[in-house]
Amino acid sequence: MDGDRLMAAFERHILHPQHEDIRSRRDHPEGMTIETNWGSYYFRTQDWLIAQEAWVADAVRVVLSSYSECVPAPTYGLIVPTEGEVVPINSTAAAHELGRRLGESLDPLAYAELLAEFYSVPDIEGPVVDAVAVSEFTKSGWLVRDVDQILAEFPFLDPATLYPPAVRQSADRVEMSFTSCHYHQAFLGSADVLEWTVSGSPDGDVRWQRGYAARCVSRPAVVFRAR
Repeated sequence: MDGDRLMAAFERHILHPQHEDIRSRRDHPEGMTIETNWGSYYFRTQDWLIAQEAWVADAVRVVLSSYSECVPAPTYGLIVPTEGEVVPINSTAAAHELGRRLGESLDPLAYAELLAEFYSVPDIEGPVVDAVAVSEFTKSGWLVRDVDQILAEFPFLDPATLYPPAVRQSADRVEMSFTSCHYHQAFLGSADVLEWTVSGSPDGDVRWQRGYAARCVSRPAVVFRAR
């Protein structure tokens, strides 16, 4: 992990300079931690599929752990290339630009994995998307690669709304469809299921479309009965 490059990317893409001050930085074997007046940012390398691409040096998840309890954890993704600028996945412009690699130097499933984690939140219209997880110990979104694995995590979801990715690739275009899940704290813990279609080509024409297959599906409440 290149701490100096990540520090520069943090200051450019994540830090809120008008309201947030850096207090310290610690490098350690697990990654890096930056302390600000907002909380602790934990940098950890990830085994995302994109990390297997030859042009990628590191794939890093950054999670803000607030000093307050029971506060959702903002989550950021940084792709560190072997050469060039760090790619901030939460930037919609950067994420679309990344899609131009589809079919050439980016596995479609690797792209779907990133979209599923960082773009399954309700609002993705801004230039920067706030991918929020329920805690620092979980993800903001899941790509449905194996339906049974997702049901093991979210047994209250309807299997009929879930399906693994399908990829169609021609000489000049990649098209894929997939589903993703986003877990949030509304209604004692509930999940959304989203259906995606994504197409891209090296000429820069990258399109995302998504819709809800299910929304706010609640985890069953645990009922305790007096004996």
